Amino acid sequence: MTRKLILLGLVVASQPALAGGFEAKTSRETLAAREVERPLILGKGWLEFGLGTDVKVATGEWSPAGEPVDWTDTTWLYTTESVRVRYGITRRDELYWDFNTHYVKLTNGNTDEPLTDFGLGDPHFGYRYEVFRSRAPLTSIVVLADYKAPLGNEAPGNYVGGPYTFSRVVMSTGTPDVTLGVRGKRQFGPVALTLGAAYVRRFSGIAQWAIETEYNQFNARVKPGDERVVDGSLLVQLGPVALDGGAVLRTRDAFKYGNSVEGPQPGAELKTWEGSDGWSLDSVFGLTFNATRGVDLVLGARVPLRGEDLQFWPLEDVQPTRGNTYSGTVEFRY
Repeated sequence: MTRKLILLGLVVASQPALAGGFEAKTSRETLAAREVERPLILGKGWLEFGLGTDVKVATGEWSPAGEPVDWTDTTWLYTTESVRVRYGITRRDELYWDFNTHYVKLTNGNTDEPLTDFGLGDPHFGYRYEVFRSRAPLTSIVVLADYKAPLGNEAPGNYVGGPYTFSRVVMSTGTPDVTLGVRGKRQFGPVALTLGAAYVRRFSGIAQWAIETEYNQFNARVKPGDERVVDGSLLVQLGPVALDGGAVLRTRDAFKYGNSVEGPQPGAELKTWEGSDGWSLDSVFGLTFNATRGVDLVLGARVPLRGEDLQFWPLEDVQPTRGNTYSGTVEFRY
């Protein structure tokens, strides 16, 4: 009997320990408590939820020469409400999803009532892979791929009153984008330098907002110009607060439009919209408060320094209006 009890005790003691749903995950990779020491991927086993908003108040646009032009008695409010989910698959890679909505308001002194609208934005799905990392000091280099799905509203109205009827605000080009890029971060004590470069391939598609009034073809094919993006920022860690500032340079190819043609390339004969290409330069500023290892508060501002002639209002992701953008995000990690 004593021998049986001893064997039973050994069997019970050898059972694996299973963590509960709300217990700390022992398989998680170590995450630094300060932003300056964190790599460009989240890390194995970590799940992050970011709840944020961007608010832009535009009071002008850009001339064909890239000079600022002020509006008269007109204000354009453009907000983005977002939910971002990140998950570290392994020690080297992560997946992320961005889901957005937009609230917009156009106020004009010549009208009694402002034009307002609310709708879905275009979601993003992305993947990052870390090709190199070193610690003390940190060096992190990643390659990334991002896909923008055309989910937002692309119809300005139902055309019951004619092709110029305008009852909704267009919030999407109605076409998909694919971005390929590389980013690197290097730490120098309490300072970190981050550099990035990306190419945005913008595909053609049938857009409901593109109206051909001459032939009454309400759904034309459009192709926004491809983009090249280069950015850099410098971060300084001051206790639990990280301050950063930098710039974003973006060049755009010309916009194309027209009718689809038969064959494997339906957009092969699209016409070029003259003057729709160009470049833009924005300055960016940010503040990150590392409340705990699992909670961050991120504040930011984007100030445009140079842009293109606004020919596609209100398509902010093609040629943005001129105005400062202020953002705030709360990040929760488990």
